[in-house]
Amino acid sequence: MLSARILCASSIFLYWIALSTSFIGGTHYNGHHVSSVKFQGFSNKEVLAVSRVRMACFGSTIVLLLIAPIAPALAQPQPSTGDNLMGHLRYLASDELQGRGNGSPELEQAADYLAEFFREYGLLPAGNQQTYFQEFDISMGRSLGPENQVTLETGTEQIRLEVLKDYVPLTSGPDTVVQGPLVFAGFGISAPELEYDDYRDLDVVGKIVLIFEHQPQEQAEESRFAGKDFTPYATVLYKVMNAKKRGAVGIILLSDGLNHPPDEEPRPRRSRVESIGIHSIRLSPEWSERLLEKGGRNSVEVVEEINLHWTPVSFDLGVIATVSLDVVKVQHTVRNVLGFLPGQTDKIIIIGAHYDHLGLGTTGSLAPELIDQIHNGADDNASGTAALLQLALDFSRDSPLQQGLLFIAFAGEELGLLGSRHYTEHPTMPLGNTVAMINMDMIGRSQGNLLIGGVGTTAEFRGILDEVQKISPLLFSYSDSSRGSSDHLSFSSKKIPVLFFFSGLHSDYHRPSDDWERINVQTIDQILEVVRSTVHRLLELHQPLQYVEVDRGPERARRRGGRRGRTWFGSLPDTGWSLGGVRFEKILGETPAARAGLKDGDVLVRFDGQTMDSLRQFIRALGTKNPGDEVDVAVFRDGERIETTVILEAR
Repeated sequence: MLSARILCASSIFLYWIALSTSFIGGTHYNGHHVSSVKFQGFSNKEVLAVSRVRMACFGSTIVLLLIAPIAPALAQPQPSTGDNLMGHLRYLASDELQGRGNGSPELEQAADYLAEFFREYGLLPAGNQQTYFQEFDISMGRSLGPENQVTLETGTEQIRLEVLKDYVPLTSGPDTVVQGPLVFAGFGISAPELEYDDYRDLDVVGKIVLIFEHQPQEQAEESRFAGKDFTPYATVLYKVMNAKKRGAVGIILLSDGLNHPPDEEPRPRRSRVESIGIHSIRLSPEWSERLLEKGGRNSVEVVEEINLHWTPVSFDLGVIATVSLDVVKVQHTVRNVLGFLPGQTDKIIIIGAHYDHLGLGTTGSLAPELIDQIHNGADDNASGTAALLQLALDFSRDSPLQQGLLFIAFAGEELGLLGSRHYTEHPTMPLGNTVAMINMDMIGRSQGNLLIGGVGTTAEFRGILDEVQKISPLLFSYSDSSRGSSDHLSFSSKKIPVLFFFSGLHSDYHRPSDDWERINVQTIDQILEVVRSTVHRLLELHQPLQYVEVDRGPERARRRGGRRGRTWFGSLPDTGWSLGGVRFEKILGETPAARAGLKDGDVLVRFDGQTMDSLRQFIRALGTKNPGDEVDVAVFRDGERIETTVILEAR
């Protein structure tokens, strides 16, 4: 216990200041070490006032200050930037926060944590209704409600299947209930260029179609369907849309028992349901066989017959199926967290980072086999969020500021920059007063390099960064444009100059292995110093920054040292899509993808001669290309296949 008795001429005041071990070793938040100086009952500013003996007793002079014997603790050094930063990062990336998934209670817990430290550091509330929060609603697709039912009628027998055990819904149509006779249609493929059509001489209007997943001759190297290399015809999306186009009212996908034995098939687990205008479900391997037995067949003999004769196999099963899907929109309210340090003018600089991640990976994981494991997102983006808190603390000590600083932790970034878009559409401070926006996303895994985007969005940025480069051990890579799928894009679209600080992708991106132990403590502290120095220089500018529209033609990255930058396509993927291919949630404006005519909602099925069956495959394929390369792509749009050429650029 440290006590200080201050005697004033007019009266005597007794101050008892409780000094916890947190002063020396750091504070704790819900049991986590955070390394912040906190005195019970006092804010940081009040503690600084006491420590500097800047107190006045109603105008009287302080005449005596007695410090207890434990006073030498005051001589202990302040926690280093790295300690403070890593304390925040470890908490934000802890298992307690369960990956900070959008819509989760743990994301709200993280928001409360950020707001508490904004308050502790002396930042003013800058959200709605004089709070630190700006709420907005997000849609997380469509999921299963409680009333799902599939029944099979054969004469007098009626069988009811159990959802998520016997079947899993994939897509839904406009009607809740569809009913029709079951007809088997092979693999559900119509490929005239390969002289193959499962629907030849088959009328499926008003019927529910049973079709195998995958494609014929899957194990044959000489297969017309490319053998083990799946073609776009193997995607669920193609099969569903092909059946819909032919008048089917529903689709039931069956397991191929020849190439995919029941013990190798994943168990039904999906709860997200896509709305594409027709009901479809996937049956378990057990029920796939039982249903084919109603027609006197089994999957192995049917697939062998198709493979051998290259002719369609179709038959009625004598079964009436009723598929009732209860699909509900999944909506949540999430919060941006905003804290403000006022300046001497009404001009402000925004410093931002997104604090959401993937939760348990059910949406967006690049390790689908590890879904339901915690995706802690230490680099993405606990690193940028921890840096945001550290900068808020640092600049709270720099008073007065020439211009105001608005610190924003964005939610919804992983769903398509939703938090930053909401702010730019509903700003809590006039966008016209916003001088620049600084964004930090994934800054924790640098090996001595730092990628900086948006350098060309105002004339002053390059000179400022060149000066900072002289005192930084990091190797800077510049991109003039504001490309990069992160929150700064929402501000550049409003013609606000932006800088985007990013240390690069790595093999742990969007995987459970993105943990705090893999953070490069030394370089993240160096990146923090770069951002801090850049903001200091921006604050000292007296002239307004003029936004420059960067030429978004093909660009090669300019890296000091001559190494090329990453290749840029220009899309935001729908990371929860699992019907085959890569669905684009959004095609960003003035990008290679947009110039090639791609649109929101397109599903990429072919890239540079390779079939694209997953987002991971697309990322790998894109990583092998160089800026300036021309690649042929094919997408499905409203059930139709569209081909075009994309000229890749540097990011």
